[in-house]
Amino acid sequence: KQWYQRRVRANNLSSMSGEAAPCLEGPLPTISTIEDVWSYFELETCREWCQNHGYKNVALQFPDHLLAYAPQVYNALLTDTTQPHILADTSYGACCVDEVAAQRLSTQAIIHFGHSCNSRVLSLPTLFIFGREPVDLDELVKCFRQTFTERDSVLVVLDSVYYHVRQRFKQALTCYVNVCVREYSIQQNTSNSSDDSIGTGMLTTDQEYSVFYVGAESLALTNCILTNGSRKVYSYNPATSECRLESKSVNKMLIKRFSNIEKIKSCSIIGILVGTLGIKNFRKVITRMKEVIKSADKKFYIVSVGKPNPPKLANFAEIGAFVMVGCPENSLLDCSEFYQPIVTPYELEMACVDRPWEIDYITDCSTLLDSNYIDIPSRDIQDPDTNDKAIQKFRSLDIAVNYLNDRTWSGLQQRLGEDEPAVLKQGQKGIAGFYEDEPEGDSRVRS
Repeated sequence: KQWYQRRVRANNLSSMSGEAAPCLEGPLPTISTIEDVWSYFELETCREWCQNHGYKNVALQFPDHLLAYAPQVYNALLTDTTQPHILADTSYGACCVDEVAAQRLSTQAIIHFGHSCNSRVLSLPTLFIFGREPVDLDELVKCFRQTFTERDSVLVVLDSVYYHVRQRFKQALTCYVNVCVREYSIQQNTSNSSDDSIGTGMLTTDQEYSVFYVGAESLALTNCILTNGSRKVYSYNPATSECRLESKSVNKMLIKRFSNIEKIKSCSIIGILVGTLGIKNFRKVITRMKEVIKSADKKFYIVSVGKPNPPKLANFAEIGAFVMVGCPENSLLDCSEFYQPIVTPYELEMACVDRPWEIDYITDCSTLLDSNYIDIPSRDIQDPDTNDKAIQKFRSLDIAVNYLNDRTWSGLQQRLGEDEPAVLKQGQKGIAGFYEDEPEGDSRVRS
């Protein structure tokens, strides 16, 4: 907890000074005893899962705001047969499973703690422990009854941190026959990850229904609003007991995103921003994005910088816009602080191949691979004159090369064979605040 409080103070100081602040994904949960730790993180379920499947090396992935409890969870899961490893910093979004970091430790499985987008994993078996944030169930049911009648068809979407109340919530609404709760996948492995759909109950896409979201304002709520543009979306925040109609804010969101689509049309170079390495079919989506950009006679570059921020992407000044290939939540970046617009794969297709605008937004990029949707138009390569014109056009569009050639500094020079080989020397040891070979009277402030 002291570590978290220091991070919060550093976050406030960084915000006042204009520097990049560390990302704290959520509030510190109210945990005061060891019993609360076992309950919140469902440690008994974790131990049984590891023992039943015989996992010896298990990676424990925490978001920043839960990292203060990592030592207690580690000690609880450490046994003679199980060796846990803590993943303290994720390569991309904290809601996604970081399989790359886990594979570096040669782990057999991952236990993901905290909020999750619940995207399909690529290879490693995964257990999702969402946490057990407190909810006033009576107040939640009261708000639901005031909003809907017993004849209304409603899809209830619980934020993953409130998913533990789903059974009690269903039992309290037995008189509502047309209400179903979205199900999350608690366990995923290579045998069941072939199913890309997560069940929503008996409601179908053709059926008219409203959406009742339980959770705080977040990217998950934004994703829910955009993907249900043709429906009324109500949200209930358990922290404030506030219930409101969210559909009123859809138009403002769509106007911002539509302006980015128009900017894409005038860009000659587009960067494919890799936002995940652990979601199923992400390679196929990247391949499709290449074909979409080529079909619009534009250039592309693949960029992987981990968690994107304005300073990182500002290094690619020759790229006019980016398309984010990530999970449904991380793809919806607020690019107001970025120098280039950042769009989703769905928005890129609308800009490059005239994909029709659909009322229900598509944020899951894997859906674009479905054969039920439009295909990328192919060029007519039978006419030799057309081919010559296309070749000339692509040569003239090599803007990135010309841009680099016009730079006064074009990167480090290799100078192969021109310089003597350097002598290997022992480097510095210690942390950035103070190295071992520095004098004791160093005037720098130590943290």
